[in-house]
Amino acid sequence: MMHLSSKNPCWQSFRLLLFICVSCLFLTGADSGTGNSRSQFVKLDSEIQAIKEEILDINRDILLLEEMSLYPHGQQLVVLVSVAPNSLLGPDSISLQLDGQMVSEHRYSSSEQAAMQEGGVHRLYTGRVGEGKHQFQVSVTGGQGGGDAFSQQRRVTITKQVGRKYLELHLRPGDDPAKPVLSIREW
Repeated sequence: MMHLSSKNPCWQSFRLLLFICVSCLFLTGADSGTGNSRSQFVKLDSEIQAIKEEILDINRDILLLEEMSLYPHGQQLVVLVSVAPNSLLGPDSISLQLDGQMVSEHRYSSSEQAAMQEGGVHRLYTGRVGEGKHQFQVSVTGGQGGGDAFSQQRRVTITKQVGRKYLELHLRPGDDPAKPVLSIREW
């Protein structure tokens, strides 16, 4: 995903380049009234497009490098949240602790709940975790179709190996309708 903002150096460079090219176009157009101005415009437009593509490629590479430096592939932990499709369960909030430290907390809007009930997945956390054993604790509060509230907590020990690790927090109806089941799946 590309992020262009006014503070992004690539975006600023592109805007400056575009300003220079447009200025040259007006100066060239004012200088000659012949048919060459159209061909010059086409040539200049194709050059601008090529430069724009190069800047977008550079921006993509910068974003990938930034992600790799923040979350090296060998130390990355990704935690996803899902709800059993077509269930009436809806998480209101989820908090996540890793080795006793709060690393993520999210409150879900009604549209996010609806998306998850239809099979959507939410990325709750992405971070660096070293190799070895780690204590992982999750707390979920939410509601069910009948308006009944629920609260679940799970604590597990995970073993992080070299490489990216995915954990999925999956919420589904239980045998007892008043107590949904929160399972933690490792990928």
